[in-house]
Order: sequence, then structure tokens, then C-alpha cells
Amino acid sequence: MKLEAMKLGRFSDQSRRLAVIDTIFPWKQSGFRYWENFEIFKQRPDTLFFATRLYKDEFPTKVFGLQFFEKLAKNEGITDVYCVFLNHVVSLLGACYLADGSQMPGSNPRDSIQSIIKENNINIHTTLYPGGGLGPNTSNEFLRVVSDNCKTIFTNINEVMSVIPNSIYFPGLINTDFYSYTAKPNTEPIQLTFSAHRAERKGFPLLAQTFNQLDEHFHLNIIGNWENDLHLLTNNNYTFYGLLNPEQIKKVYDKTHVFIYSGTKDQFTLDGFPTTAAADAMSTGCLLVSTNPRNDRFILESGVDYIEVKPEVNSIRNALYGVKENFKQSMEIGRNGSNKIKNHYDSRAIVKSKLGYIFQS
Repeated sequence: MKLEAMKLGRFSDQSRRLAVIDTIFPWKQSGFRYWENFEIFKQRPDTLFFATRLYKDEFPTKVFGLQFFEKLAKNEGITDVYCVFLNHVVSLLGACYLADGSQMPGSNPRDSIQSIIKENNINIHTTLYPGGGLGPNTSNEFLRVVSDNCKTIFTNINEVMSVIPNSIYFPGLINTDFYSYTAKPNTEPIQLTFSAHRAERKGFPLLAQTFNQLDEHFHLNIIGNWENDLHLLTNNNYTFYGLLNPEQIKKVYDKTHVFIYSGTKDQFTLDGFPTTAAADAMSTGCLLVSTNPRNDRFILESGVDYIEVKPEVNSIRNALYGVKENFKQSMEIGRNGSNKIKNHYDSRAIVKSKLGYIFQS
């Protein structure tokens, strides 16, 4: 790897042309992927963007359907492709199936650009985060296929790093300019916010059980497609927002004291830690009160940057009453967490570093 970097270092990275291939895009609710692509364009405006399924959200440059990749790869001189998630990269590589016939969940053989990659000697770079086909039961053989066929592999989890030793650690990224810090008012009720797309691993029943035991000093904001689960709440001191766009979500975060995450460890525990939504909220100064199903200790320190709780009603309830009783100190932890996110998760810094690895300039 170092030798290869030295060889490439002789050439200007301006002779290289990057293409980003996403799945549903441009889609703001894709979270970190949207902001990462936005920042890639800002830092490398000659980048071409493609989607396997075009969406309608705004983006500062044209996004092409994947069917145009072959023509533009030749005409525009694409030398490098970047993509995110395991099932997406194996689809592009035309490696959706192993020799034993097993298929990568969520992959699509029709998205293969393998022949174009070989014909044009294009380098593939990818980020492998939890989800996107990468779960507890994913065969390591798929990771080895990616390792054998990708120039650069970024990740934020041990499962990938243990199988691909030359993978490069990066945490999830946040647009900290957009999710900027806002001082939280010392008012009651204490505003709790839960934001997630509906999934078993998010632990909404546990959240409901806990909130039902809280008093009038707490108010819960619920963001996401949880309309069919609201019957679990007997404490009516909540506001259900449904699905929101980032601009609307930020308004909720700005008035939120505590972002609460009650995810539980089970066979579907696919999220990184903290979740993207949690990191967004932390960036605005919300105190994170969260379980840590992955036992992730890479960056955040419990009691300093956030408050870790067990996936149990008593643990979460006691932590929330602790916030009420020690409000000033709790908001200071929230401020620490915001600084940690800005220093380690900032999209500008991470994209700059990733592009450096990709182009080895």
C-alpha cells in the first residue's frame, strides 16, 4: 500500500477524475451520504455523480442515472469510483453471489459495471458501514471480495478491520456547519427527542416503557415513521412529528435538551455508534443519553461526551432524572459532545482526508 502510494504520488491528482455512484440520490434523508457527496462536490467540483435510482431533492450539480456511466466513463475520463455500503459495492463489482450460490442481501446484479471498470482500468474505493448488507451473519468472504477488488476501503467498525487489515478507520460524518451548536434553554419540561426510521433494533418499546414512567417535567419529541407504535405510550406528554427533512429536524434539535437512543442488541443490531441521527443532534449541543449495543469506544467517552445507559427501563429512567437534577452539568456534557463531534466527525475534514487517500497526492 505504501509503495503504491509513493508511485502514485509522482502524478498530479488533477489527472484523475472521480465519479460517485449512490443508490437513491440525491436524497437528503440518506443522511451522512448526502452530506458527504455535497462536500465531495465542494472540494472536487469536477466529480461526476450517478444514482441507481434518481431522487428529487436538490443538489448543486447534475446527477446522472447509472445507465449513462459507460458513456461518461469514456468521454469524461473517469479514473476512480467511490461508493458506500457493502451490498452496493458488490453490485457494482458484479460480485453479488459467492461460489456456494449465496447472495449478498440487498445487492442487484443489474447494477454491475464490472466490464467498464476493467476496460477503463478504473479504481474502486468504498466505505463499509453497518447496514447495507453488512450484518452479524454476513459472510467474511464478501469482505474479502471487496478487499481484492477495491483500491481503498474506509470503515468505522471492528468487523471490517479484522478481516481487511489495510482498511482505514473513519467515523461517520456530520455537516457540522448545518447542525451547528445552539445553547439549550434552562426551561421545563426537559425536551427529549427520539429520531429514527422504524426498525426493531431502535428499541421503541423500551423507550415507551421508560417514558410512561416519567413525570410532567419531561416532554418527548418523536421523529420518524412510528405512527403504528404510538399506542405503546400511555404518557401523553409527547409530540409526534413523523418524517421530517433536515431543515425541519434541526429546528427540533435546537430546542432539544436530550437526544435519547434506546437501541437494543439483537440479530438486527446493524447501526454504528452513535447513530447518524444521534451525531446530528449532538452537533447542535443535545446531550446524548444512549445505549451502546456495539460497545464502541473509538471516540466518545461515557460521562464526558455522553451518558451511556443499559437497555433497561430503570437505567434509562434514572439517567433522565439525573439530567433533571443536575441540569447545568448535563448540558456541559452536551457541549463536550458537540465539540467532540465537530473535532472528529466534521464532513469537511473527513472528506478532505478521504480524497487524499483516494488520490494519494
